Amino acid sequence: MARVALVTGGTRGLGRAIAEMVAFLAGERAGNLTGATLSLNGGQLM
Repeated sequence: MARVALVTGGTRGLGRAIAEMVAFLAGERAGNLTGATLSLNGGQLM
């Protein structure tokens, strides 16, 4: 739990982050993304 507090400010918004990423990828603004790796890790890996 302490690690979550340090990395994400104590929030656990992974489900929302995934939903927002899916919505972005399904939209027109993601049309130029090719071969990208998108990581939703709360900033643990940079």
